[in-house]
This record gives sequence, C-alpha cells and structure tokens, in this order.
Amino acid sequence: RVKKFESDLAQFIGVKHAIAVGNGLDALRLILRGYIEMGLMKEGDEVIVPANTYIATILAISDNRLKPVLVEPDINTYNLDISLVENHITPRTRAIMVVHLYGQICWNEQLERIAEKYNLKIIEDNAQAIGAIYSSTTTWARVSRRVTSPSQRSGSLGDAAAFSFYPGKNLGALGDSGAVTTNDDA
Repeated sequence: RVKKFESDLAQFIGVKHAIAVGNGLDALRLILRGYIEMGLMKEGDEVIVPANTYIATILAISDNRLKPVLVEPDINTYNLDISLVENHITPRTRAIMVVHLYGQICWNEQLERIAEKYNLKIIEDNAQAIGAIYSSTTTWARVSRRVTSPSQRSGSLGDAAAFSFYPGKNLGALGDSGAVTTNDDA
C-alpha cells in the first residue's frame, strides 16, 4: 500500500519520485541530509527560510548542522518575502526553503532567477499546500527548468519538496506521516 501511495502521490504532484517517510520533519531533514551526502552542502552552510514558520522547518536545518537565515514574510500572504531574499545571500548560502502557507504557493520568477544566479537549491515545505496549483502565463516560466507547464502543483516546483500528513493537515494520515517528492534521480 505504501508503494501504491508513493506512485499515486508522484503522479498527482507531477514528479518522478515520491518517497514515504515518518513525518514532515523527517522529510525536510532527509532532503537536506541527501544534499549533504551528495556533497552539495556541508556543516555551516546557510539555508534561507521564512521567519514565520513552524519549528520543524528550522529544526530540519539545524539538525543537519546547517545555519537557518531568517527572512521576513510578505505582509499580504505571510509567505517568504522573495524581494528580500537576495539581500540575505552570502558565499555560504546553498538553498532557499520556501514554505507554502495556508494553501498559498510561495513562488515566482524572481525566486527562480535568484536560485539560478547563485546556484541555489529550492526546497519546498509543502505541509500546508498539497494540491495547490501555481499558474504562470509568462513566457519566461515556459522556458524555466523548474516550471514546465502553465499550471503546476506545489511539490513539483523546487528541487525537492517535503510533505506532512499529520492528522490536522490538508491530507491527513491516521497518525504522523510524510513524504519527499523530487524529479532528481540522485
């Protein structure tokens, strides 16, 4: 049943891989651990993250001995204020972790341009937005390596995404549960 759920989740999100894990915190931890094991991050590297998020988002970073760099939210959406991200990038920055709050996707072309410019991974904390669709009609989005269609589900936009299926989430399990989605075979 887990394999079937993973297959169905990958198809629903629109990615090649979905891997079930114990909970949303484990999903975030394992994404970062994977990048460390691949040599893309190391102890002391920085991950930009919204200042108003659940503690699990920060714990995943600090548990991997990475440094969270807090960026204030956009007052209209409470998502990460993407216009402030570039001011917080240093030579140690390796990733931007966006958190899609209240079903609102935290994504735009500026975020992608920043990630490309500084060679940063984008990790989605998708614990509150499973099924949300990002719609872009701009020409640039159609040639983006991340946004591959005019309407794309959260959890398929970044390099990897974490899901929580805690009973109170949009899609809840009978107990704690989570998943990682990605198109990255490694």
